[in-house]
Amino acid sequence: MRKTVAILSVCAFVLSVSYAVLGAQGKASAGVYTAEQATRGEAIYKEQCAACHGDNLEGSGPMPPLAGMDFLTNWTGKTLGDLYEKVQTTMPATAPGTLMPAQTADVIAFMLKSSKYPTGSTALEGKTEALLPIQIDAPK
Repeated sequence: MRKTVAILSVCAFVLSVSYAVLGAQGKASAGVYTAEQATRGEAIYKEQCAACHGDNLEGSGPMPPLAGMDFLTNWTGKTLGDLYEKVQTTMPATAPGTLMPAQTADVIAFMLKSSKYPTGSTALEGKTEALLPIQIDAPK
């Protein structure tokens, strides 16, 4: 019984520490990418994405917008991990899955910059698991 209580106490402590860490980076509006990463992402976007999604990420017809209020309408409440997975596995439409993981993260950083999300001091990781805790909400 004492072992169970001790294990539960340790688990509760680990969860509270994990929650505190996620609270600092749990929202896209908290500055989860760097300016340098967004600059790299812009170059990749222009080469790989702009033909379908527009020069200003506005989308057209069946191609969804990748910035602004329409983007937020589609992605609020989801995570950057969800967005990363979508881009990584289905884009570019002409050659799905050909972006390297870091390129996908860079493009997402450019998308965040274009929607006026603040920059931070740490670059987005090119891994779904690392981005799942970061919720997409309105930029501040």
